Amino acid sequence: MMQQPDPDDLIGKAYDPRIARRLAAFVLPYRRQAIAAIGLILMSTAADLLLPTLFSRVIDEITEERRVSVINLLGLAFIVTLVVRFFTTWGEFYLISWLGNRVVFDIRNRMFRHLQTLSVSYIDRRGVGSVMSRIQNDVAGINEFLGDGVAGVISSVAILLGIVIIMLLTNWQLALLSFLILPIMILFMRYWRERAIATYRDTRRTIAIVNADLAESIAGVRVSHAFTRERLNISHFTGLNRANLETNLSAARLSAFLFPVVSFIGAVATAMIIVLGGRLVFDASLSIGELVLFIALIDRFFEPIRDLSQQYNLLQSAMASGERIFEVLDVEPEVRDNPGARPLPSIVGRVDYNQVSFGYGETQVLFDIDLHAAPGQTIALVGETGAGKSSLINLLLRFVDVWSGSITIDGHDVRDVTQVSLRSQLGIVLQDTFLFGGAVRDNIAFARPNAPLEEIIQAAKEVGAHEFIMELADGYDTELQERGVLLSVGQRQLISFARALLADPRILILDEATSYIDTRTERVIQQALRQLLRGRTSFVIAHRLSTIREADKVVVLEHGRIIEQGTHDELMALEGAYFGLYAMQWRGSSAAD
Repeated sequence: MMQQPDPDDLIGKAYDPRIARRLAAFVLPYRRQAIAAIGLILMSTAADLLLPTLFSRVIDEITEERRVSVINLLGLAFIVTLVVRFFTTWGEFYLISWLGNRVVFDIRNRMFRHLQTLSVSYIDRRGVGSVMSRIQNDVAGINEFLGDGVAGVISSVAILLGIVIIMLLTNWQLALLSFLILPIMILFMRYWRERAIATYRDTRRTIAIVNADLAESIAGVRVSHAFTRERLNISHFTGLNRANLETNLSAARLSAFLFPVVSFIGAVATAMIIVLGGRLVFDASLSIGELVLFIALIDRFFEPIRDLSQQYNLLQSAMASGERIFEVLDVEPEVRDNPGARPLPSIVGRVDYNQVSFGYGETQVLFDIDLHAAPGQTIALVGETGAGKSSLINLLLRFVDVWSGSITIDGHDVRDVTQVSLRSQLGIVLQDTFLFGGAVRDNIAFARPNAPLEEIIQAAKEVGAHEFIMELADGYDTELQERGVLLSVGQRQLISFARALLADPRILILDEATSYIDTRTERVIQQALRQLLRGRTSFVIAHRLSTIREADKVVVLEHGRIIEQGTHDELMALEGAYFGLYAMQWRGSSAAD
């Protein structure tokens, strides 16, 4: 009963130059800082390699020439090099961090702006968790690569090349002997990397499963308590958590194996240098200082190789993250403003569905809908689940577009006007009321952020929300938690009614807006609803048919077709489909009483 993680979040991908180029485009605006950072990395690396060279010269001077002035000069150069390395390292880390954070800022902003243009159906298909994973985890992966990976690769390559050059210039024969152990190191790192990729992939897979199960269990805690599933849930989660523990321990063992082996190979190479280099010192073909320099360099030689192997994993992770990020950015909005779309002028509120047909994918759900609402009329949409009620509303809001036919508002085809100007004159109250984190007053003023407090309070009074709001700790300034969980369902619905009233739309949509409200609360807001609906064209979707008796027109849908329409009394007199629905609901209500 657990949500499976998105496979895209689990599988690492090889290097992809196309993804790399697209990621580089985000760095391009900051190319000066990037070039400066690379320059500082190279300067820091040069200073780092200069230190053992100076140290070896000091040793040779002490053991051979013994010139105090030269030793003093070398000591000063040593100090200057340390100062240069300090400032270049500081500047390098700051610029790399600055660059990484700026790129992350730009990517997140680009993704958020793009998501605002996508249709609601995209989020429904992908799932909030999958989209959030891309905005948070994948963007963080790019930041990690830019911060550690790129700088690490440049630094490691520069250090490796510098060591090779210095060793060859110092004594090329001893340098070539030192490189004999390099193939062993490369083979080991290749062996280690192949197993590391598989192991770290398992850790990502198992933690994704743990997180998915944890999120589902927390969201469904009420159901779990109601069916006493606590013990089974604990046992199931423990099993998933143990699998994650085992994969992490495997990764830890693999990491623990890497460093001792690298150290051992380096120690073997050092021993070989001491033995062979010592003989060269005895033969006077190598100085003591040069031998010390070789020992220092061979000790550093294998570090960048090890680091490059780990940075290769970061590169793979960044490529996979980049692919998932661009997968989102490449999604085309299903609904766009048509070329030449114009703002919708202030409307009176006449709505016409003219022979509208529509479907999702290849499945048609609406067939030749012909429906007309005069300004100020209340249209009730009823029917079984899946009859097409929500689809009619989604078409009016232009979350989706018709297959054929047209929908007009005051004679304007909704496809010929801008989406912003269309939706700014429509208001909606949903069945599952969504309240945002923030003050009560901010939630009511969501569509009009600059609305005066007096108007906010007046809207709350008209829908019957003022009384319970004033009983909250800080009244209208009370901070609501996520989705308003501390409020009852009815209280959240009342706030949503106040939000709709304050927005003052010309066309109002109530999508099962009273289905979660108890009978007592329903009576409290009936008068407020009359006030809210007065003078506005309204579309009301309701399963509780008692709430729509005063509607000007009741439209009965069945399998995507209008089978009846008229007033409540007219349809009851017909004793058709509406009569059957009403009678069945009335009998169910009476039995419940």
